[in-house]
Amino acid sequence: MKKILPVVSIAVLGLVVGIVLTAKANLMSRLDAVPKTESKGAVQQTPSGTYITIPSFADIAQEVLPAVVSIEAEGKEVVNLPVDPFFEFFFGPQQRIRERRSLGSGFIFKRKGDTYYVLTNNHVIRGMDKITIKMSDGTVFEKVKVVGADSSTDVAVLKFKSKDRLPIVKLGDSDKLRVGDWVMAVGSPFGFSSTVTVGVISAKHRALGGVPEAPSIQDFLQTDAAINPGNSGGPLVNVKGEVVGMNTAIVSPTGAYSGIGFAVPINLAKKVAEQLIKHGKVSRGYLGIIMQNVDENLAKAIGLKKPEGVIIAEVVKGSPADKAGLKEGDVIVEVDGRKIKNAMTLRAIIQSKLPGEKVKIKVFRKGKYRTITAKLGSLESRTAFVTGGKVLVDEKVGIVASYEDGKVVVKEVKPNTPAARIGQIRPGDVILKVNDRTIRSIKDLKEALDEAKKRGSVLMLLESKEGFKKWIGFNL
Repeated sequence: MKKILPVVSIAVLGLVVGIVLTAKANLMSRLDAVPKTESKGAVQQTPSGTYITIPSFADIAQEVLPAVVSIEAEGKEVVNLPVDPFFEFFFGPQQRIRERRSLGSGFIFKRKGDTYYVLTNNHVIRGMDKITIKMSDGTVFEKVKVVGADSSTDVAVLKFKSKDRLPIVKLGDSDKLRVGDWVMAVGSPFGFSSTVTVGVISAKHRALGGVPEAPSIQDFLQTDAAINPGNSGGPLVNVKGEVVGMNTAIVSPTGAYSGIGFAVPINLAKKVAEQLIKHGKVSRGYLGIIMQNVDENLAKAIGLKKPEGVIIAEVVKGSPADKAGLKEGDVIVEVDGRKIKNAMTLRAIIQSKLPGEKVKIKVFRKGKYRTITAKLGSLESRTAFVTGGKVLVDEKVGIVASYEDGKVVVKEVKPNTPAARIGQIRPGDVILKVNDRTIRSIKDLKEALDEAKKRGSVLMLLESKEGFKKWIGFNL
């Protein structure tokens, strides 16, 4: 018995030491799983047992803020005064000039010599005559020029010169963002410059639908980081201090923060900015289809298990879609691996790509899925196209018109286009003349608008639904 006790004691001691070492090794392996970050923060344990660092955004803010700017813009606009239609018939529309001011944000993202480039929203500087940029340290630059602006994505690029070396933000990869990732919004809400708010990515690939003034290409990041009027154009930053989006819009019953904000993904904004700097305009991909959303009834009739994608109602003859072999009745469910929710999603994907790019389109045809590769054409070369001789869609001017009962009638005015900005063209108006050409058909309208685009201006005679005629003019 005396001989056995020492052996048992040694075994128990070894077991205790083993448990302690195992526990220590297990703890160290968990701590090793903590993401490395320069920002200090609190360590918390997740339900799965791993440890994560809740970051402090102080270091990130300190790094980003110097490159974020406040933008003040001033301009004038012509406002139509409300008058009796009988009075307007004899004396024409009554107008006055109104002063406009705009407050927004932006960020320096590029330098070339002593020239600095700033990304902001188109709606911040649209129609403005004078633009002033103010840095976070109080430095003001007044000789600011617009490099280019794109209403379809609400992206604009400004430039100014400085002999001093100024800070520039780092651009990240918005495609790598995940729902739930921490982000920080920076800008000048209500004019309060250098304001920082924190939240997460609430959703990706969001669309606002037909909200007035919303851009036509809608592929937003959604965030609950507080965004208010004045934040427009400011950066949305990840925990690495990289800009992953540009704050653009909010949805709110009061017009102020209510937990839902939207940002243009930086990958899209960067692609647009590069084209604006290089060419002064944006070229977009073009597929060439007329489409509609798939509802439950269509899905059942087609044989889909659930409503998804868009169904092709017509393929434009000679278009990239036609050349690729897409057919009427095909249901497009994916493009380059991304699921298609509706027509707006497909349009955003195609128009965010460049002419000449190839896309892989997954379609549902006659009960089977297949993948078709299409080489995109240029939307610019197809800004006006005729469908069946009865409908014209002109993206550059911003008019959708149809031939009805011997008349060419405005069906829709595209937001953020020259036709929309003039504020005098309404659905239901009959187009009687464009410049010196009488409009009797869609063909007449197409040719007249093509000529007007070469001249850079449009003079149009319209007849309202009430029977009143009016001339309007605007530049392209």
